[in-house]
Amino acid sequence: MSNEILAILFLITYMLCAMIFYKMGRFWLQSFLIISYVITLCITSKFFDFFGVTVSAGLVTYAGIFLATDMLTEKYGKAIGFQTVRISFAIGLVFLLMTQINLFFEPVTFSKEISDAMEVAYGGAIRIMMAGLAAYLLAQHFDVWFFHRISEWTKGKHLWLRNTGSTVTSQTIDSVLFFTLAFYGTMPNNVFLEILLVGLTLKILIALLDTPFIYLSKKIRPLDHKEQGL
Repeated sequence: MSNEILAILFLITYMLCAMIFYKMGRFWLQSFLIISYVITLCITSKFFDFFGVTVSAGLVTYAGIFLATDMLTEKYGKAIGFQTVRISFAIGLVFLLMTQINLFFEPVTFSKEISDAMEVAYGGAIRIMMAGLAAYLLAQHFDVWFFHRISEWTKGKHLWLRNTGSTVTSQTIDSVLFFTLAFYGTMPNNVFLEILLVGLTLKILIALLDTPFIYLSKKIRPLDHKEQGL
């Protein structure tokens, strides 16, 4: 199976999982968003060729997080959206801290191979890690805020506009912040601009593709709709 087909199946599977967790209720969807961020941290260092460009495996789940955030805030409100972003950020910070401390343990002989693999997976530069955390926190907060601001401007109409508008804008902020904080000055400017534009283009494409899924969520009644007073 080609990388392109696999990536599409990966994206569709992720979006459908988001729908299932949405159906289960608020706490399920919050948990899905949080674990999605942790999964992204785990797989983001794996790259593959996608139609001739190099793409991180974490880009799919990371871009998909914005769908989960928009569904959560659309159904349960801005305060819940902000709360979930902050919790996922805190858990991501703990995850990175614990994995970094873990690297200092001297392994026994039979686990040396696994230890070396962890070193490769989690031993990234601290600048890149901190850039990712900062970009996530700021971009996600903006996504929640702008999503609701568009809703106010349009008086609750045009779901496609607030979903696409908030996601594309916040993804742009995220990409510019992350790539600038993580890589600016470490490579030629033309290379820096290339990886920035490729990453941003793919994120925006995924943002456009997730619009049918947020409309689908409007047809789904979460199991906790009564206890949430919705």
